[in-house]
Amino acid sequence: QGHRAGISSRVSGVCTALLAMGKMAFGRGDTSNVNKKAAPVATFDCSACAKHLPRSAFAKAELNRGGDGRCRDCGQRSQCRDCNMWSLPAQLDGKSQCRKCQENAQVDRLLQTPKDEVTHFGVETALRLDREAEHELLLACHKCGLCERMVLQNILDFLRVPFVTNQNGMHFCELCNEAFGELVVTQGQLVHLSMSHNGRIGWTGCPVPRLAFNSGEAFTVAELQKAPSGLWFFRTLAKPPKPKRGNEPKPSDETEVMPGCAFSPPPRLASSGDQNITTESKATCTVALQAFESFWCPLDATLEGRLSSPLVEHLKCKTHKTHEALIAAGQTMLVSRAALKLARDLGEQPTMSLSRFRAGLGLADRFCEPKHVELAAKLERVRDVSIPVKFLRDVLPTRQDFLWITREELWEAEEKFEERRKKGARKGS
Repeated sequence: QGHRAGISSRVSGVCTALLAMGKMAFGRGDTSNVNKKAAPVATFDCSACAKHLPRSAFAKAELNRGGDGRCRDCGQRSQCRDCNMWSLPAQLDGKSQCRKCQENAQVDRLLQTPKDEVTHFGVETALRLDREAEHELLLACHKCGLCERMVLQNILDFLRVPFVTNQNGMHFCELCNEAFGELVVTQGQLVHLSMSHNGRIGWTGCPVPRLAFNSGEAFTVAELQKAPSGLWFFRTLAKPPKPKRGNEPKPSDETEVMPGCAFSPPPRLASSGDQNITTESKATCTVALQAFESFWCPLDATLEGRLSSPLVEHLKCKTHKTHEALIAAGQTMLVSRAALKLARDLGEQPTMSLSRFRAGLGLADRFCEPKHVELAAKLERVRDVSIPVKFLRDVLPTRQDFLWITREELWEAEEKFEERRKKGARKGS
């Protein structure tokens, strides 16, 4: 035991000496830097995700002079052309547009959906709001005594624009997946006033006070408002018109009141100081008369308001006409309309029917073929199948999503699952 203790003490002494020599070699003969803190690791900012990352998170080509400065994760992503968000190539349609922008970005503008919320089936919500507006119109017609079915049908056909929904002063085209305003003029735009071609301007329903203008004057639109008559009016800031001489109050020796001003000087001036105060007050009243006030004017009194409606221009575009011709010929169908029709036939929720096309058939586009409707109706929900999902993954390795499966795949999975169950029963016996 004493011999072993001596050997262990010698070994510990040698280890201590080697450790000291290593420290001396690391510090090149100086051990003063042993207790110093290590230098901070240099970090770089990713130009895509704006994160502070070490140098090892960047490729050498990205940090060079001609590099974009993106980290390795963002280097594999692509930027959506609409929302400017970076996503993986599998999440982009044609490597240019993400799925959210492809489906719901434009309809969210119509529905005024907050940015932190997600719309799963925005087209169905927009169509429901459109149908509610039509029901209100039918109720108004019944109150006015219009109860004939053919007359009401003609009114609805006249007001409806195929595949276009109107809500909150905006139009949404379901064919082109595009939302645009109802007016050409926007808030903050400079408009030029001019008399109409027939010399008449519709002032019916115009708020007060009304704007007195001359042809050729220009004003900035501060607010837009639609009257119950259907006419649009805009509010602007302008100087009030000067009162006519014949309407000015006659000055008297006792009291003098400035037009449009609440100041009344005293009946008699006693000193020069009072004269100065009265002069300053008159100047203040003059400035108050020249202050800007809000006035309303019809939008059809402007040159910009008489331009062609954005809806008319959109219906004339080539893209809209092409989609409309394909649907009229029966070659293509809108996935949203097909999902709504399938939901009525199967008696299920529209979102579930839409999932048949998106998750079951893997359709990411807005259009589908008539055969896809039949295939979507034959899909079986995995949740309602008495087969574990883990077993389906082994049997169907090529399928990525296991929300819906076809009947052929279900039959194949049931046969293999029954064979495995019988084998397990034989081993147990």
